[in-house]
Amino acid sequence: MADYAGAVAAMRTFFAGRYSATPIAYQNEDAPSKPWPPVDGGGKPTPWLYFEVVQVETRLRGVGLPGNQTWLTVGFIRAHVFAPKGYGFAEHLAIAGLAADALRSQTFYNSGAACVRCWGEDGQGPTIQGGDSASDDGNWFGVTVAVPFQFFFTG
Repeated sequence: MADYAGAVAAMRTFFAGRYSATPIAYQNEDAPSKPWPPVDGGGKPTPWLYFEVVQVETRLRGVGLPGNQTWLTVGFIRAHVFAPKGYGFAEHLAIAGLAADALRSQTFYNSGAACVRCWGEDGQGPTIQGGDSASDDGNWFGVTVAVPFQFFFTG
């Protein structure tokens, strides 16, 4: 039976299978490599991505018999792309664009009783946010890709 945990796992697996531009760190997990943040062969920091899924709302979407109603969970998949200070904004945005493209207008975790769609109810797709002064912590510059998702399931 489909559930939210399975949907989040599917989001992660689907993304990781389509994005390879940088190493990926995940919510509540140890760093994927040592040293972390990643460095190149000369010890210079390199870009990396932090992947997270944030649920905003769950609501009954349609009608049906009890125990067989359609539910809709909506939220955002966020891919925070961090690049070392001085990396270059155009190059940084190009990496963020790859992350957005990996999920743009995709449907998966489609079992007949559930599916995840990567767009919002009004058709909005991924946005790339950031690039302001709050994005700079002195060592890293962050840009966030926000991908709206809909998770439909029966329950």
